[in-house]
Amino acid sequence: MSTKATFSDAAGAALDGTCAARRWPATFWLGLAVIAACEALLFADVWLTARGAMHTQQAIDAFEAAHPPRTFLAGAARWMAHNMTAVVWVGYILLLEGVLARQRPAGPVRCRPHHFALLCLASVVIWCVFDWINFYSIRAWRYIGMPPSFIARLVGYMVAFAAIVPGMLMSGQVLLNAGAFDWARSRPWRMPWWGPVLSLAAGAAMLAWPVLHAAPVATLTLWTSLVFLLDPLNYWLGRPSMLRDWSAGWYGRTLAAFAGGLVCGLLWEFWNYWALTKWTYSLPFLGNLESIRYFEMPVIGLIGFIPFGIECWVMWQTMRIALDGLAEPLPDERSLL
Repeated sequence: MSTKATFSDAAGAALDGTCAARRWPATFWLGLAVIAACEALLFADVWLTARGAMHTQQAIDAFEAAHPPRTFLAGAARWMAHNMTAVVWVGYILLLEGVLARQRPAGPVRCRPHHFALLCLASVVIWCVFDWINFYSIRAWRYIGMPPSFIARLVGYMVAFAAIVPGMLMSGQVLLNAGAFDWARSRPWRMPWWGPVLSLAAGAAMLAWPVLHAAPVATLTLWTSLVFLLDPLNYWLGRPSMLRDWSAGWYGRTLAAFAGGLVCGLLWEFWNYWALTKWTYSLPFLGNLESIRYFEMPVIGLIGFIPFGIECWVMWQTMRIALDGLAEPLPDERSLL
């Protein structure tokens, strides 16, 4: 084989690789199609029945009795109105996987599938912790329009809850890969011994309040308590940790988790609003501010989505301690998942 032929073959392979890298993966297009179909069917239900958003169980029951679906399209639209959250978030996860695979062909989902599968299962457990605190104590949100069948509810819970943490971390990872937080660095600094101790004590107190004080106002500490409580444990055990990142002068991963939580919060509330199986909030401690809403969520409550991203990441790092050998380690400091 001649040198010229060898060079030509190598150049052709490089060109093919470049072209392949520029193609959007099939998961991106599939995810986009799922999201578009969900939106179209949901608003078909809104349009066919001339309804608005429903805010109480009584309103949903009255609507269902007065407007039973009578055509195939109406039936499909009504089914989507009851399953919007579970289905649209599957579409969003697929879309994000496509974006991540395009950014880096060896994306985190494709390279570490066991890790991602365990993350999805852990996401169910993580959200059940928050739901338990809510329904046991603070009662700040409630679900309405739930299907009467236990099996249907269980499947919906599993699918929807499994997408919560992956959705936030994948959203943040897209931003990390795009270099959005490359600027967030400083010189390394030494973490004082009392820093993690103070964080642990503060986290324990912050978590105790929503567990022991049965009122929605306790949500003020719920969305940051487990960051302060668990991250010191990750730090002491040599696991990926927010405190470890900070002492190394690296804040980008924390900011990416913040951004992932906020992006998903905005999407959660938008996709939730016109659905017939949904959640609503009761935050009376906000006073008049409770009536100023972004869809169902009081606008000021959106702040809680920002620390929620890093809180779930910290919880996942702690859970991984028991999963060594099943969940692969994070490859570097720029990896959220």
